Amino acid sequence: MVKKEMGQWTWGQQYCYEQARQAVLTAEEELMTGGHTYLNTQEATVDDIFMEYKLGELAQGFRNAEQNAAALHFFKAKPLIDRSAIFRFLQKMPKGAVLHLHNTASVSSKWVVDDLSYMPGLLRCTTATGRSVLTFRRTPKEHECQSQYVRVADERRNSLDRQIYDRNFERLINLYTPVPELEYPTITQVWDRFQDMFHSLSDALTYLPAFRAYHWQMLEELYNDNVMYAEIRTSCKMLYDASGRTFSKERTIRELYDINEKFVKLHPDFLGIKVILAVYRGYELDRMKDMVEEFGKLHQALPNFLVGFDLVGQEDKGKPLYSLLPALRDLPPTSRLFLHGGETNWFGASTDINLLDALLLNTTRIGHGYALAKHPILLNAVKSRRIAVEISPISNQVLHLVWDLRNHPGAQYLALDVPVVICNDDPGFWNAKGLSYDFYYAIMSLAPNNAGLRVLKTLVWNSVRYSTLTEEEQTKAFKILELSWSRFIDKVLNGSVF
Repeated sequence: MVKKEMGQWTWGQQYCYEQARQAVLTAEEELMTGGHTYLNTQEATVDDIFMEYKLGELAQGFRNAEQNAAALHFFKAKPLIDRSAIFRFLQKMPKGAVLHLHNTASVSSKWVVDDLSYMPGLLRCTTATGRSVLTFRRTPKEHECQSQYVRVADERRNSLDRQIYDRNFERLINLYTPVPELEYPTITQVWDRFQDMFHSLSDALTYLPAFRAYHWQMLEELYNDNVMYAEIRTSCKMLYDASGRTFSKERTIRELYDINEKFVKLHPDFLGIKVILAVYRGYELDRMKDMVEEFGKLHQALPNFLVGFDLVGQEDKGKPLYSLLPALRDLPPTSRLFLHGGETNWFGASTDINLLDALLLNTTRIGHGYALAKHPILLNAVKSRRIAVEISPISNQVLHLVWDLRNHPGAQYLALDVPVVICNDDPGFWNAKGLSYDFYYAIMSLAPNNAGLRVLKTLVWNSVRYSTLTEEEQTKAFKILELSWSRFIDKVLNGSVF
């Protein structure tokens, strides 16, 4: 058969080619997340406005790679994102819920410096490895540190420049660097620094006044970023007060419950939080069994508040889920699993095989699921069983899984309409606040260029749909969301967003 040049095609051949081409593009668009989301006339108009700004921003990035925030590391892109019209839109957009957020890294580092570090009585010491430890205990655990404990207030007062001291203090709980490729050249180095920050801050946050102030600020930052509900991972450490008294872990959960109740009363359009106990995945089996037993007692006290169980820490170095089955099988039947799984670049290792065990254990959602794209049978199971994948784009980038977020497997999940929710993981530790930065990367990097309000609306609604809110709570949530979404659409049309 002689191949014809394009110019020699008949009109009928060209028509068939165009039909086939359009059919594939249409089928892909209908398959992806948002493909069947309905937009009313007003929303369609807003989508047109949004797309004009989005395509303009992407075109600018195409012309100048150094201005292409969608392709840059967050530490380099943040100044560009902060000036972005798309980001302003996302900040004002109701975002529903955040379903994967670790409480001790949930608050902006600026607040920790400006408020928590100025609380009377804060002490600091240095361990043998050079890590700072912060505490309010009158009788600190001296064995933890090589240096003596010093008052932060005294250090600040004796420093040559208070602002320089505060900037250096912020480095204790913020991974930001203008050169992440030089400061964190390997995944091991960034994870070591990341986990050091939890160790530096955690004891200070279990001081009762600091605990209350910090978690109130967490709710404020979520609420101000137009998030209406959150499911928080917490290790639930024992609290202590100024006199040195310590309190049970049940008191910790009840403190969170009381803070939540007070905040919701003052903000009736905020649905509050629920809690998932997060246990270190490196524990030996006997200790894990003890943690599961302890969780059962805490869950029994507040079953609709402490709703589930998870394992945390660097997954590559933790115990495989399979080795912990004897403990995990003893979880109370009224609780749920929300397992981190596949937060790795490995393929065929125990870490990505955690995804299989998470599914066999009937996990309610999957944390990160980065390696899921490499396992087509598991990916199909996640889609058919409607198990949401909690995607945290910036976290995966900062913690060294991917540099250019356009290469994140979340793009494939969106293309295949795998259930996805956008989360922020540990925003305070990488110079972020709220959920809008992760939504920026979701729509600008993970979603295709032509994706707009349909995808955004679907992701927002997914966050409520795949939450642990009861049927009655979800009904209330969707009513509030519909109203706030409608008001947002009106604001865009009135010109008060862009």
